[in-house]
Amino acid sequence: MNVNKMTKVDKSLSFEDRIAFLKYCADLYETNGTSPISDYEYDMEWAELEQIDPNHSFFEEVGGMDDEHIYGTKIQHKVICGSLLKDPDPETFEKSISSIYANNNLSNLRFILQYKIDGSSMCCVYDDGKLQNVITRGRDGWNGVDVTQNGEYIKGIPSTIPCKDNVEIRGECYKDRQDFYKKWYPQYKNPRNFTAGSINQKDPLVTKERGLEFIAYEVVRKDFTTEKEKLQFIIDNGFANLGESTRTTKLGLTFKQLAQAVKIFMDGIDRPNLPFDIDGVVIKLDHIATAKAMGSVSGGKKPKSNRAVKFPCEQKETELIGTELSVGRTGAITIVGLLNPVELSGTTIQRVALCNFDNIKKQGFKIGCKVLLQKSGDIIPYIVKKTKDGHTDIEVPDVCPACGGDVEWDENNVTVHCQNDFCVAKLNRSIEHWFKKIGVLGLGKGIICKLTDTDELSWENEAIITCISDMYWKITNDRKTEHPFRKYAYLKSELGEKTYDNIVSSVNGVTEVTLSTFIEALGIGNIGTMSKNIVEIAPTIEDVDKLSVDDLMKLDKFAEKKSNGFVNGWKNNRKEIEILLKFVSIVEPKSNSNKLAGKTFCVTGTLSRKRNEVSADIESNGGVIKGSVGKDLDYLVAGEDAGGKEDKAKKLGVKIITEEELKNMMK
Repeated sequence: MNVNKMTKVDKSLSFEDRIAFLKYCADLYETNGTSPISDYEYDMEWAELEQIDPNHSFFEEVGGMDDEHIYGTKIQHKVICGSLLKDPDPETFEKSISSIYANNNLSNLRFILQYKIDGSSMCCVYDDGKLQNVITRGRDGWNGVDVTQNGEYIKGIPSTIPCKDNVEIRGECYKDRQDFYKKWYPQYKNPRNFTAGSINQKDPLVTKERGLEFIAYEVVRKDFTTEKEKLQFIIDNGFANLGESTRTTKLGLTFKQLAQAVKIFMDGIDRPNLPFDIDGVVIKLDHIATAKAMGSVSGGKKPKSNRAVKFPCEQKETELIGTELSVGRTGAITIVGLLNPVELSGTTIQRVALCNFDNIKKQGFKIGCKVLLQKSGDIIPYIVKKTKDGHTDIEVPDVCPACGGDVEWDENNVTVHCQNDFCVAKLNRSIEHWFKKIGVLGLGKGIICKLTDTDELSWENEAIITCISDMYWKITNDRKTEHPFRKYAYLKSELGEKTYDNIVSSVNGVTEVTLSTFIEALGIGNIGTMSKNIVEIAPTIEDVDKLSVDDLMKLDKFAEKKSNGFVNGWKNNRKEIEILLKFVSIVEPKSNSNKLAGKTFCVTGTLSRKRNEVSADIESNGGVIKGSVGKDLDYLVAGEDAGGKEDKAKKLGVKIITEEELKNMMK
């Protein structure tokens, strides 16, 4: 099934095809901000598929800030910092909880209801009563970033607490809504984005100036009998908390009564007058031992006992008054609709993604049409539907809006692409992609755009940066002019010496990568993590040089077009690759042995360690990791709650092994 041609959710497809379509939508949104379906449709499909197979690898990420752009050192959590299973409304919650608690007696259970604060998750570690670290959650729930220097300036994170144990207090960092809209809006879009950006400051005094606050709701590394005891511990140690807003249900409620209690609680919340944004409520089982015994899904990241229920999305009608174009790394031209400003869920909405030109034609969008807006999770606005016809057609660009170069439709006649290899917009995205993928922190879009734009900075009437490799030698080792120090002085003067030094430090922060990472970071052929497949048959740069289209077409997921794109792209970029190799060395992946060489593995269920650690061990012993179960899979490593993958493996005759059996294979 070619999901790239789909424009809507199709529930008649197989589970794997529906997952593939969501991946396609997510990839499009991450790459250029477009998607063939609305965020609400995406969330609903996500929720339905997660109920079918909650252990599928697609549901592994827990969210959090994009750590690739956070200043600080990566640090591993001692206890996984997970997320919650979510329901879009109380009615869906009733169905979910009826299924999850089907084998549990509700007569002796009570639940805790609390606000679900919409901010940035933070973990505060204390030892002997003193603050040791403030850590972000991280996208995988295991590896966060140490932001202690900034965290010390967040109101509500005390430097000392009465408890002398080694304990970790978790909660949400947020910006007071009234202060935000009084002082910082519209310079910043919303309190949540403002909070994330304020935490991610190299200068802690800037974070201090932003006036962030912290509210605690969780304690780990310490045992409690009930959630109420845990809340009291948070209160006793001086943290801002959800105590006043917390509700406790009666014992012995039926599923319907529990769902009704949740609805009543949600309906009674005066959201506009809260100091923080909330996008739903959290329902926790009060008795902690019972909750733990129920287990978790998604590799231990999401407890079965607790859930989040989202608020119904507010909708508003407004007029589409214009459009704006932008260009992505691959040259895809995306279009944003400009709106008559409208207040929606606490913010003024003036822009909305129109996805692509094919979608515009199908939906009948024209300038002057009326549209119904909604926010997904009270964050991202999207058009639910057109409510009134417009008067002026939206023109498809016949040249690139960034460089004026030729454009061409893709094979599905969905997206228009810039064909100019020297388009500055494509260059900016390519540079950003390179540094993000190799692991460089703190090099933002603004700085990159400034270095490539002659209207911002230029030297001898030329842009400072014209390709990825320029970032390494043109900023600190100019070989083209007779007066290099004049150029450096100019850059320091225009950027500020501190910013200049930070750029140089960031660029030189990573000097060794594996070949698969190197290939993926180049972005050639848009192959992504399929670079690992290439390295399997071409383990050196010289081997990659020799690859033919036929060689690549023998690999999984490499059709003729993708194979041609990579081979030709590699040849066209070979000169720049040679320059990059002078600054970034190719190193071998860490390998312990070849005991699993030639064998393919898929890891699922709840294990004694996080799944990516188990997968890393398999790869370091020569094995190959697969994301799904198929006929070509040799072994399924299955933990508790293995779900649909285990069922599929049994049907296909794939050998299922335990974590202990895997360890024995690697001995």
